[in-house]
This record gives sequence, C-alpha cells and structure tokens, in this order.
Amino acid sequence: MLVLLVGVIFGIVIGYFATQNTTPVTIRIAEYIFEEVPLYLVIMGSLFVGLFISWILYFARSVSSSVAIYGKEHAAKKARQTAADLALRVQELETENAHLTMNHSSRFHSPNHSFSQGDPAAKPKFPQRFRVNVLI
Repeated sequence: MLVLLVGVIFGIVIGYFATQNTTPVTIRIAEYIFEEVPLYLVIMGSLFVGLFISWILYFARSVSSSVAIYGKEHAAKKARQTAADLALRVQELETENAHLTMNHSSRFHSPNHSFSQGDPAAKPKFPQRFRVNVLI
C-alpha cells in the first residue's frame, strides 16, 4: 500500500514537472541529432540513466561483498576442520603417551633388572643406565 501511495505521489510530481517544462530542445550525441525533444524527457532520461548506473554499481558491490563473505566462511570452515584434526591428533598422542608411560614404568619394576630389586647397594652400572635411558 505504501509503495502504491509513493508511486502515485511520484507520478503527480512528474506530471506537474512535465507540464512546466515542455520547451523543445535539441540533443546532440556524437554524430546523432535529436530535435524537438521536450525538456522534461531529457531531465527524466538523465534521472533514469543515473539510477541505472547506480544500480549497476550497487549490484557490483553486493556481489563483491558476497564473494568476500564466502571466502571468510570458507576460511573459518577450514580452520574449524584443522582444529578438529589437531584435537584428534592430540588425543592420539595422549593415548600413545599413556601407553608408553605404562610400558616405561613396568620396565623399572621388572624383576629382570638388578637395580629394581630394592637393594640400595645394587646400583646399576653406567652401561645399564645408558641402555635403559636410550631404549625408553
């Protein structure tokens, strides 16, 4: 309803403007000559050409913004995927670390090693310590 009302008011204004500006003018564009064109048509034509150019520029800006937003959404999606992959890798490494820690602690409490029997006088010799540290 509001659009209809604005359209009627705009039409009345154009009609009044056209009746006041009926003076014929000659338009020259390069080699083309248009004679006896009413002044209100020249003015309204200029208005509509300006609106059309503005619409084209607005459309180009809108498309550019849409492309930029799509690029940022794609980058955010890729970052979320990377974060999820890294979280999975952290979980795998924590599991592996727990497994290795259990294996490492079971080696020191194994009865096969002379230094794990609890005798303080039975200190491991350097090659035994080196071998245990390297293998861990």
